[in-house]
Amino acid sequence: MSSDLKILILGASGYIGGTLLVDLVKEYKPSNITTLVREDTKKSLLEPLGVNVVVGNVEDATFLQGLASQYDVIVNFAVPFAGGDASIQALVDGLEQRASSGSTKVKPVLLQTSGTGSIMYGSNGETGKDVWKDSDHERWEALPDTAFFHSGDRIIARAAARGIISAYIVMSPTVYGQGTGPGNKLSLQVPAYVRYAKRADQAAYIGKGENIWGNVHVQDLTDLYVLLMKHSLSNSESTKATSESHGWSNLIYAGLNQHTWGPIIKLVGDQLHARGDIANPGAKSIEDGQGDMYMFGTNSFMEISEKAKALGWKQRQPSLEDAIKLALPVRD
Repeated sequence: MSSDLKILILGASGYIGGTLLVDLVKEYKPSNITTLVREDTKKSLLEPLGVNVVVGNVEDATFLQGLASQYDVIVNFAVPFAGGDASIQALVDGLEQRASSGSTKVKPVLLQTSGTGSIMYGSNGETGKDVWKDSDHERWEALPDTAFFHSGDRIIARAAARGIISAYIVMSPTVYGQGTGPGNKLSLQVPAYVRYAKRADQAAYIGKGENIWGNVHVQDLTDLYVLLMKHSLSNSESTKATSESHGWSNLIYAGLNQHTWGPIIKLVGDQLHARGDIANPGAKSIEDGQGDMYMFGTNSFMEISEKAKALGWKQRQPSLEDAIKLALPVRD
């Protein structure tokens, strides 16, 4: 089946999507992989990998549904950052249409990227005590749709409960490490702290710096996508979410470790000072709202996922601390 499996990736010119794309072209025929980009300028980045490139608007739900109906597997990194819930629904509708048409030999798979921003709480760098689990199905159901990402996640959960397609939410915390894709190779959070430090001549954390986030290396994260995709394709009967979970049993937390921001940013400051990029080592405290976007004083972490561990997922890449020591990301 892998020889004629049709795969679509949205957001393949980005950080995580590009890293996954490089992984997939090693295992599947590049000619069977299609990427959706918003501009012609992105085509030159992706075409050298031998994949197909479609230019289109993720905010056009009719176009997106028609495109989705042509593929066996869709991995979505572009929505909900653009297009919103209507685009997520279009991907679900297109794949369910394909499943019902009998035009595919497999149960279609949708892997939707989400983030733990939906469970951010606290402020000013204060320590969080509230621990979430991806198995807290009733708690996910009760979370309001006003929470970041959650209304889109709910669309996937409902699709998972119907079971017409294999629909999963992959919920990532802080992602770090060097990407391997042809486009963006840097994450958002740690580079934001680096950017601020270079501008202020000293690293800074928010408030007390005691707030906690989960983390995962980008390559470990894409390993999980590959494992989940293969599991879904080979175990299609087991991918329907349990009825009592409201569909949330197909939410998988994609974090492997957690960190406290204050010590991490002090390490960033020491590294930048050692290489002569800033005048002062260590880090200072600033108030919420004084730093750059993606400098957080909130908490956002979960227990390691038993669902992910059951797939054989484990850490292979350096920890966040070791990655900063090896190669501090720079985004000018």
